[in-house]
Amino acid sequence: MEGIFITLHAAASVVCWFITAAGATFAVFSRRIEDTVTERVGLVAIAMGAIGTGCRIIKQGWISEGGLFVSAALAFYVCAVFWKHWKRVPGSNADKRG
Repeated sequence: MEGIFITLHAAASVVCWFITAAGATFAVFSRRIEDTVTERVGLVAIAMGAIGTGCRIIKQGWISEGGLFVSAALAFYVCAVFWKHWKRVPGSNADKRG
């Protein structure tokens, strides 16, 4: 029974790391987000680190408690930033208030 929880723990962490990597990659190539070159280099580093960590978890099959917390926190942050920028896209429902 403990093996199931460890597997779910690792799966949740992998999903969070890949969400983080996808969000960082999207931000690097997005024309709507006006970042400096230094910020984009940092986002590339985050994306590469997140993909590497997700693949390491898949290969080894386990994750620490802190790793799950960090991956979940980064994934929630990426989703919040994505939502903030998505609401500003012209033609979205957020622009049709009032």
